[in-house]
Amino acid sequence: MHIVRKYIFILAFILGSRECINAQINYPVNISPVIFQPFPSSIQYLNKATIPSLMLTITNKTYNATSLNVLLGVTVKTNSYQAQTKSITAMSPITLNGNTPTIITNLDIATLYSFSNLSGITIAQYQNNFPQSTITFGFVLYDAVTKRQVSQNVNYSIVYTYNDPPYLTLPSDKSVITEMGIQNILFQWQTRQSTFANEVQYIFQLVQMLDATQNPQIAFINNPIYFTDSTFSTTYLYGAKNPPLLPEKKYAWRIQAIPYDYGGFINTNFSNNGYSNIYSFGYNTPCKVPSQLVISGLDSAKAEVEWTSFTENQSFVVSIRKGNTGPWTDLSSIAPNAEERYQMTNLISNTMYQVVVKGVCNSGITVVSDPLEFKTNNPGLISATNNSNTTVKINASCGQIPPVKTYSQVLLSELHENDIITANDFSILITGQITGTKGVFSGKGLIDVWIGKEFKLPVSFQRIKINKNYELIEGEISMDTN
Repeated sequence: MHIVRKYIFILAFILGSRECINAQINYPVNISPVIFQPFPSSIQYLNKATIPSLMLTITNKTYNATSLNVLLGVTVKTNSYQAQTKSITAMSPITLNGNTPTIITNLDIATLYSFSNLSGITIAQYQNNFPQSTITFGFVLYDAVTKRQVSQNVNYSIVYTYNDPPYLTLPSDKSVITEMGIQNILFQWQTRQSTFANEVQYIFQLVQMLDATQNPQIAFINNPIYFTDSTFSTTYLYGAKNPPLLPEKKYAWRIQAIPYDYGGFINTNFSNNGYSNIYSFGYNTPCKVPSQLVISGLDSAKAEVEWTSFTENQSFVVSIRKGNTGPWTDLSSIAPNAEERYQMTNLISNTMYQVVVKGVCNSGITVVSDPLEFKTNNPGLISATNNSNTTVKINASCGQIPPVKTYSQVLLSELHENDIITANDFSILITGQITGTKGVFSGKGLIDVWIGKEFKLPVSFQRIKINKNYELIEGEISMDTN
């Protein structure tokens, strides 16, 4: 038992001593790596780089040594893979002079980072950007003849992170931009990366939406790009030199942030491939006020309003109120390009109204005309004295259709001044020059009518028949032009 324990102790001592000896090996060659911005974004870029970003300082520490030829091995380790050199003879040896630093860059060792010379990695991992993690680059040197290790394994680590893409700010989403003659629209976005602004290029993209209901996300998938440009600024002025935007159309826009490519090296990476959120806006002609309101076809219960519009594709709402202080009531909604008139019905006779026309534009903006006042017709109130010297009131209304009635055929024996006769829905005050008897009379009279306001119109009649109820049963009463 004691003998076994003794051998175990000796073996452990030997192994431990060996590890200690390896850790303290004084290799003849020293290697010192530096990786500076812009950092490589993938292993593939290290193979295809055109500018230096990785620098190795190699020193042969032996004072009296002659030239030493060495071979370099590399590793690249992430949180998901570790790539390493398949063959250290993939590139020519590096010649080191005694105690003299030799400086090489990634451009000198690009062959070592070719996919064919690496193991432990897939082609997708080789081509894609580094994952968001700590990236450790390793280096070690071997004697070109004996293949013995002549330097320590040296590592250099970089924390590789993704940044948020830009966020759009102006013009705001679903806003409406009014066409003002000269095209001048300012687009603006906010950066969210940690790198300097001039190290990121922004691609401005604009698409025209097929209609107002199209999803802006779908528009960028299916619609052709209407306009694109690039800038290092966080604003873009869309002016007269750019393709003109079409009125009454909707557009969507976005920004793509792309790290500036320093020949295969970049300062940062973006999530969502650098694409910002998407905003949309409407581009519309000015919404002009309907004007030149006119009232026609006026009587005691209805009136027609007409107007003139100056905006294409504008719909209308006719609104009315009694007096000039009451609440407004919307009467109708009139589609764009329809006839610009509307008949108002079920009005109250002898009443003052105000009417306005609202113009509703595609942008959702509503403009309102100045109010127009009008008054419905009064059926007419005329004081008169009949044969029995009794004061009565008679009605006359223009445009009314009287009910069908049966008239007495018993004729009136005499007609006097200030008598009142009726003809359909009109009442006539007899004023003089009366001739005739036994129901057949000639003479003159007055009738009250409303045509926007009250008028007293003179009339005359020749050999008309009047029954005992003072009703016209035969003949015509005409306007008196004399």
